[in-house]
Amino acid sequence: MHGLQGSAQSFYLSLLFRHTKRFLIVVSPTEREARDMARDLSFFLGEERVLHYPAWDVISTDLFAFQREAELARLEGLCRLLSPLPLVVTLSLKALIQQVMPRAVLEGYRRPVAIGDTQDRDALAEMLLAGGYRRETLVEERGEFSVRGHVLDLFPPTAENPFRLEFFGDELESIRTFDPASQRSVGEQVEFVLTPAREVILTDARRQRAVRNIRLRADLLDLPRTTRERLAELIGNDLVSATNPLFLSLFYENAVLPPSDADPLREPGDPGETLAGFLDYAAAGSLIVLDDPLSLESAREVLENEMDRFLLKAREENRFYLDRESSCLDAGRLEAQLQAFPRIVLEGLAMDFGESPGEGQAAEPPVRFEVVTDLGLRPTQPAGREEAGVFRPLAERIEQWLREGYLLTFVCGGPEEVQRMSHLAAQYRLPVHPPEGSLLDEAERHAGPGRLVLREGRIGGSFQVPALRVTVISEADVFGRKVARKKWRPVREGYFLKSFGELKEGDFVVHTDHGIGLYRGLQKLSIDRVENDFLLLEYLDGDKLYIPVDRLDQIQRYIGPDGHAPKVDRLGGLSWEAVKEKVRKSVREVAEELVGIYAAREVMERDAFAPTDRLYDEFSASFEFEETPDQARAIEDIHLDMNDAKPMDRLICGDAGFGKTEVALRASFRSVMGGRQVAVLVPTTILAEQHYQTFSRRLRDYPVRVEVLNRFRTKAEQQGILEDLRRGVVDIVVGTHRLLQKDVQFKDLGLAIIDEEQRFGVAHKEKLKKLRTLVDVLTLTATPIPRTLHLSLVGIRDLSIINTPPEDRRPIRTHVLEFNEEVIREAVRAELARGGQVFFLHDRVRSIFTMARFLQKLVPEARIGVVHGQMKPREIEEAMKRFVRGDLDVLVCTSIIGSGLDIPTANTIVINRADRFGLAQLYQIRGRVGRAREDAAAYLLIPKGAMLSRDARKRLQVIVDFSEPGSGFRIATSDLDIRGGGSLLGTSQSGHVSAVGYELYVELMEKTIRELKGEPMPEEEVKPEINLGLPAYIPADYMPDERQRLVSYKRISVAATEEDIAAIESELTDLYGFVPAEVDSLFEIIRIRNLLKPLKGKKISYDGQNLMVAFHEKSPVDPARLIELSRKKIRGMKLTPDYRLFLPMPGLEGGEVIEQAKKLLRMLRPQCENNAL
Repeated sequence: MHGLQGSAQSFYLSLLFRHTKRFLIVVSPTEREARDMARDLSFFLGEERVLHYPAWDVISTDLFAFQREAELARLEGLCRLLSPLPLVVTLSLKALIQQVMPRAVLEGYRRPVAIGDTQDRDALAEMLLAGGYRRETLVEERGEFSVRGHVLDLFPPTAENPFRLEFFGDELESIRTFDPASQRSVGEQVEFVLTPAREVILTDARRQRAVRNIRLRADLLDLPRTTRERLAELIGNDLVSATNPLFLSLFYENAVLPPSDADPLREPGDPGETLAGFLDYAAAGSLIVLDDPLSLESAREVLENEMDRFLLKAREENRFYLDRESSCLDAGRLEAQLQAFPRIVLEGLAMDFGESPGEGQAAEPPVRFEVVTDLGLRPTQPAGREEAGVFRPLAERIEQWLREGYLLTFVCGGPEEVQRMSHLAAQYRLPVHPPEGSLLDEAERHAGPGRLVLREGRIGGSFQVPALRVTVISEADVFGRKVARKKWRPVREGYFLKSFGELKEGDFVVHTDHGIGLYRGLQKLSIDRVENDFLLLEYLDGDKLYIPVDRLDQIQRYIGPDGHAPKVDRLGGLSWEAVKEKVRKSVREVAEELVGIYAAREVMERDAFAPTDRLYDEFSASFEFEETPDQARAIEDIHLDMNDAKPMDRLICGDAGFGKTEVALRASFRSVMGGRQVAVLVPTTILAEQHYQTFSRRLRDYPVRVEVLNRFRTKAEQQGILEDLRRGVVDIVVGTHRLLQKDVQFKDLGLAIIDEEQRFGVAHKEKLKKLRTLVDVLTLTATPIPRTLHLSLVGIRDLSIINTPPEDRRPIRTHVLEFNEEVIREAVRAELARGGQVFFLHDRVRSIFTMARFLQKLVPEARIGVVHGQMKPREIEEAMKRFVRGDLDVLVCTSIIGSGLDIPTANTIVINRADRFGLAQLYQIRGRVGRAREDAAAYLLIPKGAMLSRDARKRLQVIVDFSEPGSGFRIATSDLDIRGGGSLLGTSQSGHVSAVGYELYVELMEKTIRELKGEPMPEEEVKPEINLGLPAYIPADYMPDERQRLVSYKRISVAATEEDIAAIESELTDLYGFVPAEVDSLFEIIRIRNLLKPLKGKKISYDGQNLMVAFHEKSPVDPARLIELSRKKIRGMKLTPDYRLFLPMPGLEGGEVIEQAKKLLRMLRPQCENNAL
């Protein structure tokens, strides 16, 4: 097929698929081209009909290489090829030649699972483990399963949602799909197909075969005995999940020797199994599409050369390896497989639906297409402020195409982009029509007149097919390419609740009455022959405090700034109350300042900013990323503020990389286009440089002048900028506190943007406070703000919270491998070849310059700089400035880069001795890359021959597998140390946060602000003690995971209403099955507590004879009501002078005690008045 280029290929292939209704397998030269083809095909056909089958990323001959995401995607592809529903599969040549598990093995594992099946749960769990599923507490990712009593959850790679299987004995009673975020069931299912989660289906025979093959091959390679035994031991210890795909044949085939040699140790009766090629799974009659044969042949040569180079290197280094033929198809076998299918060759060859032409047969003549891909959609240079805009030339072209009768489809990235484009089209008076069916339907039906249609989707490039009168325009060709974000998974647990569930023995906890102690675990105690769970806390001098699980609402996990270790309190001492009082006083000062600023601004007025126009819409459309819902809300908030007559004072909260800068850019653009200047204040010179680069890049197509004032500018340059500011020639100035000096004057300053205000000094803060009374202010902070505090601040401080994580920007391909010079050299050179930069993290100051010299020898052409924490601040600043400006290619650094800079061109990070880092640090450090359009890569290096601990292996496995960040604020850092050293709402409060912990500090702040706003304050709450002589806990055999029990106890203890209790009860039933009697009693005790609280009941107990209720002296229970009850309903009832009520009820058991207690409290409740007893 001649003449097809870009996205037009996918358009025609989609039409072909619709008409032939057969499997279509599209082979591209590279992985990126295959992914792009899949994206375009998905736009035309829908995602459910298209599958991208990825290649293994072979970068090393190490025996272990974690590539979980690719493995699951490959398995999904193989399984879907076995289903009868035709689809389009795209893959690279690399993926095509890589061998896969034998088809018979996969078909032997696959099996339908249906309601009514008889299945031993333990046998099913064993089968899942053999198939590569990982056993977890809760199932959240593909390839996981969990067993809880008679409930089994699992998430097959081919499923949209995980399945929950509920058994009655060995009979499968129900199958439900559930949401992995909330863990709640969402639908019923009659059956599903169980597929494996790993290409190695592990049996004893395959394990033994792998061990035997390793020993045999190691002997042949003459490797040391220790190496051979270490590798065999790792396979024997079930580390198969981390096996490098190069070694798949170890488990299936006996031939690990060169083809000329026989296997002298082959077991009799073990014939082995032959690995398959991808096409062995393809249905008969599938159409193979070969995209550009010359490029495919070139790619094959490169792949073979690359593999041979790896193997040669392994041989030179005396490492274990297998020959290329054991993992890849050779040219002869690949050609034989291709000959079995009809083929279509793009670019100049024939289109053949029947038998492939054999010897003596003529190929059919090529089919030629006329397609235009260069439509000239972007202007070549920025125009003046009035004529500026990238859309005007295109609008004129669209009018012309509509007059010529074209069907014009404008492809927008999302619903907001469709809305924005619709708004732009209206401003240029272009008529927009709603879509009528799919684009393929419209294209085949279209006969004129011209129509302009907006569609949501993604496509690689624009094209025009004159023969069909069809033009498809990609938004990316007009406004620049965007990076798609993954769907954001909602938060399962609030941050503090999740943090509580992560309590480990020895962690600090805060008891609201007794202060800071140490958590010593969940303990089961028997009191009066009644068993219950208690939380054990240890205080100073080893004093112990046992907390009943129904009173965990008084316990918080201690979270302080930067890992601060607090002082443990003395049980019963007075110091805790003194500390709380001191913090309350400080909190009040902060809150009063907030309220004062708010009151001052309430009386101010100014003219509203110019409304947004088509230029603003174009500027918004050119943002490189899809806006997240949070970001879109924040942008909407600032526009409402700028429309108002009152000056804006808004705080934007969101961690590094969450998109705060773009929000500030939108506000800046609107201000500048309305003729008013913008000042961007940042705390450090490096941050000023970074913001300057970002603002300049985003505004380069528009008539806006951006300048930076910092000490990297000469005195003469600074004077020139100051003069231009006064004249109004500079529109946006970025700077440090230099902008607050007296010689800085603006012609018409409309907006001040302050980044990380809490990092400015006291003197600067006073000037900032004054600034707030003069202009609109937008403050950016990376400090997370809990939702409860956010709600209490409504009306005091305008807040916008961006909680969507930075990981969603771009997936980071992560590799764990032994230290390897070749891999490092290739990684650095590959990044440099695409114009990027590299972080090389070496967390040892004493040898960091040695490592830099080593890298310089390895990659002589690279410009290398060094940064570590013991350098002088000016030196660090200078090196970072050079890296930010692109004067350095590689930055060798310590973990000093764990937070801070956002450098879009740095998209490769190499972390030496990754085994020494905690999971949290690895998340944070890895997050330095993957912030731009390019694919990012992280290489986690471990020492050669290192026998890692099980924990270290697990950490590295998790960091590789992790595709979604955690719960809470979704900030993937440690136990989530609070950012900014305890700064909150733009004020540094680290000392006070350290004293009482973050959660209690937030509580105190919330209460104080509510009080200052004049809201009615609740009276001091009575915390009832309940002792009814009943076992009320969550049995370990019902909920085996202690973390889940802790979280459940905490949730149950804070349940304040019947709706809260019913929701938790329903969730437990869904997740774990019917609740046992002990859990039911726990719920009832919480109900009794909630009935006691409004009565100000301090305690309720039952001793086998009497039910006793002790009231607070200010209890609202009416004494007259008690007298009436004693006369008419309850004989023998008495009230003592210390407000204790006794009711004789001998011999009550279990549920009777609960019913009588609830009955009594309900009788007292309706008559509650404000009388004291």
